[in-house]
Amino acid sequence: MTTRSPGAASMPAAPSPLNTPIASPVATLADWSAIVIASARTEVDGSVRPLALQPVAGVPMVRLICGLLRDLGCPRVVVVTDGDLDAFATAIGELGPVASTPLGSGASGALIAARDLIEPRGNVLVIPGDMPLLATRTLLAFAGRHLSGSEALTFLSAYLLDPRGHGRVQRRDGHVEGVARELDALSTSRGQLEVCAGLYAADAAWLFDAMSLLAPSADDEDALEGLVTLAVAGGGVNAFQVAEAVDVQHVTDRVQLAQADRVMRDRVRERLMRGGVTLMDPATIYVDAGVEVAPDTTLLPGTHLMGTTRIARGCTIGPNAILRDMTIGERCEIGGSTLEGSTLATGVTVGPYCHVRPGSTIDQDVHLGNYAEVKASHIGARTAVGHFSYIGDSEVGVDVNVGAGSITANYDGVEKHRTVIGDGVHLGSDTIMVAPVTIGAGASTGAGAVVVDDVAPGALVIGVPARPRGAAGEGGQAT
Repeated sequence: MTTRSPGAASMPAAPSPLNTPIASPVATLADWSAIVIASARTEVDGSVRPLALQPVAGVPMVRLICGLLRDLGCPRVVVVTDGDLDAFATAIGELGPVASTPLGSGASGALIAARDLIEPRGNVLVIPGDMPLLATRTLLAFAGRHLSGSEALTFLSAYLLDPRGHGRVQRRDGHVEGVARELDALSTSRGQLEVCAGLYAADAAWLFDAMSLLAPSADDEDALEGLVTLAVAGGGVNAFQVAEAVDVQHVTDRVQLAQADRVMRDRVRERLMRGGVTLMDPATIYVDAGVEVAPDTTLLPGTHLMGTTRIARGCTIGPNAILRDMTIGERCEIGGSTLEGSTLATGVTVGPYCHVRPGSTIDQDVHLGNYAEVKASHIGARTAVGHFSYIGDSEVGVDVNVGAGSITANYDGVEKHRTVIGDGVHLGSDTIMVAPVTIGAGASTGAGAVVVDDVAPGALVIGVPARPRGAAGEGGQAT
């Protein structure tokens, strides 16, 4: 068995997108273990990405499940896959180790692979990796049902309008007798709507004894449904009928993926609004499940918040803003601009039509005008970057004025070079700074200056190439 454990570069944890608590015999999963079975199977449309790694509201499905388990305090979570171990480890990050199982070994192989990584005692959850809409209320109620009974196994059942692809729960006088595969079900039972949803809770000792009796199967669900038959024969079985069938929706194709994405984004928007965030025309605002927004922030129509974006209080974002993996301080105003992989301090105003590219840090009360672009740069407090400007690979001081049309020419055709602009510098419109170059504190440039040499603090340079005003060749005496 091979495993991958979380490393220093793990993805940040995503907040749970739902989750209104309900009465339950358990409030956490602190004494549980969980095995998430993430099959490497892909869609029938030719996609090479495993279904469990497809994103729902911007987060891989299997990571959503692991994040839910983490939020509920489950201390031992193991993801088992017969796919690319590194790909799954990257998606899951710090949320748990990933174990591999041979392709085609199915659920029995997955349980064997996980056995050495969790406590072989207490209670264990077995969860499919393609059930992204599983919610706190459902999982806690399900765990509580298992703890309240004496049965060795509890499984989740649901009534679905379209039961295709699910095993059918077989009952007699209300008691579970087993789960029939859809292909094996009698014609008289195929129309029954109660299905086995694929989520199981079991006594660990019973589970690891029973798994040796499971026949290997490439179909995880078929093999796991065999646990129900074993439990009926010895140990006892309990079926917990879920109240909200959408919570146990599996994703098996792009149609169901789109449906799950819509439901999850609805939940995310509701979470934000109930948490004090104003969404103007919510249906037009797209927020990934990994995003956090503080109260008293307003999101305007057409805004997209993606990845691990964090937004503090009192901000106004949009309309039509796109933020990906951003950290935004309090009281920022961001128009219809695109911001990626950077940090904004308190009171920053941006755009519209700006582009902040990854690796940038923008300090307090900075103003970026229309059509400004910043890339891999640090901009000091109270600096104003005029419209139609480009600041790339630069260190810009405090209280700098960047005139409209000014740019840092950071690329010489081979390498990128840095520009340093000191505190209090005034750059005239259309200044071009050919890196590497340093402009000292308090210096100024004339409109249209092309700066190719370092500028002394307090100096005024003009012309092409820029020279100190009054220098020989600039229409005056050398100074």
